[in-house]
Amino acid sequence: MDVNLGIDVGTTGIKVLAVDGSGNVVGNFSHPLSLLTPHPAWAEQDPESWWEGVLSLLQAVPRNMKVKRIGLSGQMHTLVPLDKDGNVLRNAILWCDQRTASQCEAATRELGGEERVIALTGNPVYPGFTLPKILWLRSQEPQIYEKIAVCLIAKDYIAYKLTGALGCDPSDASGSAMYDVVRRRWSEPLLEVLNIDKKLLPPIQGSFEVRGRLREDLTRKFSWDGVEVVAGGADNAVSALGVGVCEEGDCMVSIGTSGTVVGATAQTASDKTGKLHFFNHVLPGLSYYMGVMLSAASSLNWFKEKMGRHLTWDEIEKGIGETPIGSDGLLWLPYLQGERTPHRNPNARGVLFGLSTMSDEMRIFRAIMEGITYGLRDSFELLRERMPIKRVFLVGGGAKNRIWRKMLATNLKVPVTVPAVDEGGAYGAAMLAALGGGGEVAAVKAWVKEASATDPDAADYPKYDAVYGQFKALYIDLKQRFDAVAGLNG
Repeated sequence: MDVNLGIDVGTTGIKVLAVDGSGNVVGNFSHPLSLLTPHPAWAEQDPESWWEGVLSLLQAVPRNMKVKRIGLSGQMHTLVPLDKDGNVLRNAILWCDQRTASQCEAATRELGGEERVIALTGNPVYPGFTLPKILWLRSQEPQIYEKIAVCLIAKDYIAYKLTGALGCDPSDASGSAMYDVVRRRWSEPLLEVLNIDKKLLPPIQGSFEVRGRLREDLTRKFSWDGVEVVAGGADNAVSALGVGVCEEGDCMVSIGTSGTVVGATAQTASDKTGKLHFFNHVLPGLSYYMGVMLSAASSLNWFKEKMGRHLTWDEIEKGIGETPIGSDGLLWLPYLQGERTPHRNPNARGVLFGLSTMSDEMRIFRAIMEGITYGLRDSFELLRERMPIKRVFLVGGGAKNRIWRKMLATNLKVPVTVPAVDEGGAYGAAMLAALGGGGEVAAVKAWVKEASATDPDAADYPKYDAVYGQFKALYIDLKQRFDAVAGLNG
């Protein structure tokens, strides 16, 4: 059986899918990953743990499958510095790491202000992006910085280990804060001002262009012949492809560890306010606007782990369904790790507001689910201002929850569709592998089938609108306090 493999290097795990020529998943393999937090708000991983995980999963692919190509997807922004011999110099600094606020401020100032930065790259400089991590290394670990020969992002390190070839694609480069999204190239004016040698950055190639062939030793190890590895892309863009976001107006809402709202567009204008990211898609001629909340389903998982271990998810879903909208005055700000869209505030923190003698576990669970939904709505409202929305695909762990699907559809005031295959970036990566073999976009798009659709409940619009207004106002009331408390801890 001929198959394409899709590899996704996530934050909490690695997934490998084997997909046949009709888009059927014929093999599904996963490997867990752990997060290192050496200091508060830091997040790191050892890239060798990714590679060991990938090798173990490739070993698990049945020998009766003939692998043709491998596609890649991975966590965005994550910095992997290599020396001249290709060795990893330190742990990778992840997308959710918040240590670089001062580097972001300094870089923005040196470049002439945020408006100038957006003109150069299409986006502001965020603490999670790749550029400020490089600047942090130069300032805080100069002995490491001096040895850097090339800076890679997560999936490109795996591509390097598979093929020996260095590279990056437009979708991942877009999130580096060093790439001009409109002109689709590294921003040399930015690099010159910040005194970063362009040689530290790999060449750019299309997301389904072939990066190289599988190394000979790996070819022998797995008894495969002539396997090609395509460049791949950033997890959000590849995941969007995997659920059919292939045309202007297609939108994907993901309720995973983080929450994202992605809208495909043929526009070439970035969001001048800097609230929405503007990145290149993995498909030629398309880009996408994206809003990101850092703690989506992780908020709900956090509360269950701390306070609700004795409850099953079925019990929680039932209880939430029996609890009124607004949880009798409870509000949840889901900013456990700060927030990107729309606040761009690393100092923001989670807040449970409005506790009373009526408050119980289910009211709190409902308030948390609503707070996450309002955070996604923040991004969706901004997206709707930038572009017309034709259809919305809902993915991630939250998409499996019937109550949450209805809550989200009603808050966004549009129907939401759940695809039959929701395997994140791994499925989209297999699509890229198929495209790398000369496949047509229309053919791989036909792989996507609908599992269910949920319509909004217009009768509940006024109730949710009222609570959403209070949710937004609560952040405004607390913003100064967040910054003041962060100052005490600094």
